[in-house]
Amino acid sequence: MKVKAPGLLVLLLCAIAPGARAGGFETFTWNDVTRDVYIDNEVDRSAQVLMLDAPRRVAVISPKLDRALVLDVGERTVSTVAKEAFRMSPDRASATSDSAAPSEAAGKFAQVDGSTYLFAVNGRAVLIKPHPGLTGEVSEARLMETVPVWRSLMEAYKPAPEAVSALRAANAEAAVTVVLGSWCPDSKNYVPRLLKALHEAGNDRLRVNIIGIDSQFHDPMATIQQRGITNVPTLIVERGGREIGRVVETPASETMEQDLAAILNGKQPPHPGRWERGPKIAQGLYVYKDASGKERGRERWELYSTAEGGNLVHSEITTGDTATEIWHRVDAARKPSMVEITRRRGPGVARARYRFGDGSLTARLRGNGSGVVEQTLSVPEKYAFTSQAVAAEGWSWSENIKGPDAKDAIRYVAPLQLDSTVGTLQAVSIEAKGEEPVRVPAGEFRSRHFVRRAGHEQSDWWMHTELNIPVRGKTSTGDEFVLASMEVLKAGNH
Repeated sequence: MKVKAPGLLVLLLCAIAPGARAGGFETFTWNDVTRDVYIDNEVDRSAQVLMLDAPRRVAVISPKLDRALVLDVGERTVSTVAKEAFRMSPDRASATSDSAAPSEAAGKFAQVDGSTYLFAVNGRAVLIKPHPGLTGEVSEARLMETVPVWRSLMEAYKPAPEAVSALRAANAEAAVTVVLGSWCPDSKNYVPRLLKALHEAGNDRLRVNIIGIDSQFHDPMATIQQRGITNVPTLIVERGGREIGRVVETPASETMEQDLAAILNGKQPPHPGRWERGPKIAQGLYVYKDASGKERGRERWELYSTAEGGNLVHSEITTGDTATEIWHRVDAARKPSMVEITRRRGPGVARARYRFGDGSLTARLRGNGSGVVEQTLSVPEKYAFTSQAVAAEGWSWSENIKGPDAKDAIRYVAPLQLDSTVGTLQAVSIEAKGEEPVRVPAGEFRSRHFVRRAGHEQSDWWMHTELNIPVRGKTSTGDEFVLASMEVLKAGNH
């Protein structure tokens, strides 16, 4: 089948760098993300929009317009260029252009917010705004009509023959529900490819249902709550009304179709997590105890080095009826650079991701009953981040416990509730007590002992002198944790 002329495509640069120079001119590469384009107050599904980060520009290409429109975001100006200036890739997901393509000035535009642009050219009103997303059950035809670049991606993709063969060979009926966001880059990256593999497999025993989620995770709320959706795409596989596996956001293997085939064969691969990291340095187990010595929870953890010279901890914590998974990364200066916290309690599930900028911390929570909740705080240059992962606590305080004197610090404490992303900033004092041996079930370790005070809370901590992870901790109320086991695999960043 030939690829039809594209509908709405808004191409937002995911990773831009000026390319090679052709004929003495710099070549720019543009990449794709979805937006809605309105021309004369009507959505134009035949329009294509390209966005460039350096220099920051936006281009609109539409059959309804004689020439392409180029917005200079910094100068807020609009120019026109020949459509042929943009050379599209075969799958229409990217394009290149020369920096010196001839252009004509066409006026100014208004930037309504960070990603909404309004202007007029040759008497025609043009609006570019975020795409809110298809919602509810949608047909593949409607999906491709709304975001036509997905059709181009699907038709250009060549799935691995072994994955197609495995899907074709599945001999038991199964319901395959694909929950996606038509606004979502990960959905765009994986879902068209999955659909292509399913088309080639041609297995009628696999019943595929597509459900769209809006960008704020409010609609359809029944699906979000009942299915426990925190991220898209989510692939849910069921037999006889019982879930036998799911893939959330990214596949455990290279492709969604490989994961689907594995689930259908009863061999779903464990997901390694989407966060990049280097070699594993160590792994172990903490046991949490109450004041009477009774076990109240466990934390299994893995410590990795990272390419940026920092570290990444992955912790899986179980306390009572709550399961918490945490990814906590710091850079070479031991500043937090990424934190993701997922909590599950019964049917409830929520996931918060934390972004760190100059002087700010932004938390974005998605929960199957809360939609999207966001918090942005101003933070000092140096501060600690408490994510509940004991294995990550040592990084936060490493600069504060080197000297013998008490020091003041600030920490952000992530919330423990499933329905809130609103954490708190606390003033903390740190008092170093020197080095001493500590014996725990994992062995005897030379540790740095310090006392931490925050409000009415006081706790003693013993930190591993080499790995900078806690070995033991105890609060003034008697609650404590101990390192129950540990395996050091190789030297790394710590």
